[in-house]
Amino acid sequence: MRRGSKAASGPLFPRMTIIGVGLIGGSLAMALRRAQLVGEIVGVGRGAANLALARRRGIVDRVTRDPGKGVRDANLVVLATPVGALAEVGEAIAPELMPGAIVTDVGSTKASVLRDLEPLIPAHAHLVAGHPIAGTEDSGAAAAAADLFEGSRCILTPTPRTSAGALAKVRRLWRATGARVIEMDAGEHDRILGAVSHLPHVVAYALVNAVTATRKDALDYAGGGFRDFTRIAASHPDMWRDIVLANRESVLAGIDAVLIELESIREAVDKQDGRRLAAAFTLARERRRALDKRTIKRPTIKRQTIKGQTTAKSRPGAGRKRKR
Repeated sequence: MRRGSKAASGPLFPRMTIIGVGLIGGSLAMALRRAQLVGEIVGVGRGAANLALARRRGIVDRVTRDPGKGVRDANLVVLATPVGALAEVGEAIAPELMPGAIVTDVGSTKASVLRDLEPLIPAHAHLVAGHPIAGTEDSGAAAAAADLFEGSRCILTPTPRTSAGALAKVRRLWRATGARVIEMDAGEHDRILGAVSHLPHVVAYALVNAVTATRKDALDYAGGGFRDFTRIAASHPDMWRDIVLANRESVLAGIDAVLIELESIREAVDKQDGRRLAAAFTLARERRRALDKRTIKRPTIKRQTIKGQTTAKSRPGAGRKRKR
């Protein structure tokens, strides 16, 4: 089915439940509604105010704070909670899943998700683990936008137990959001994302704390470079706590690698070895510039709110700040 078209027999998923109607969960609901792949959308969450906002914005059709009740008769269940809460949520919804229901997630780690969830999903339902590599430092239903995934990547990590039919449907739904779908082993996913996503968040948090520990008013003098580098330190701390702990080994390996590089730079500074510093900085500069050549160029998104719905208009320029 082409993106934005609707099958003659009705939506791919007559009822979808989003557990965790925040930036990612809310944006997915909006994107799939726009693509006409879903019928009714049920929102589940702990915060009454956030659920009410999601309802007002038209992200979901009805809400509940009871996960088990929320997934009844749902063809698709999207788990968009912090990864540390997935096992608890899985236990709550497992008895209520209808035959043929597909459960997928948007967690930033995959090995831990599969370890926690796969044993809980009953034989009559299906689990397809996934991770859309998109986002901003903002959170909640207020930050959700239908275009969030356009031009991004979504990684699916099927296992030998994954249903081919369920995998095909999840692949189709992510493509409908404008994402490029890739499949890989869960362990490989965690090693890669540990280096390019989880580690940068740890470093950003550490840098902000280190700078403000030496002088509390230091941030008053921060320029664009510091703001750009540490933007992701404004991300939700509970979510990133769970991600870092769930991907512990990869994150520790990354921290060790950064410490080695910092120690090398420190030694060069201490010895006033300008040649060594220049070589390290030049290598990093070349590699960073190569990244720009591989990055998908996106239009700037100018947001408008029309009758409670967030829409977007494109105009030439650099893309919206996205978390990678």
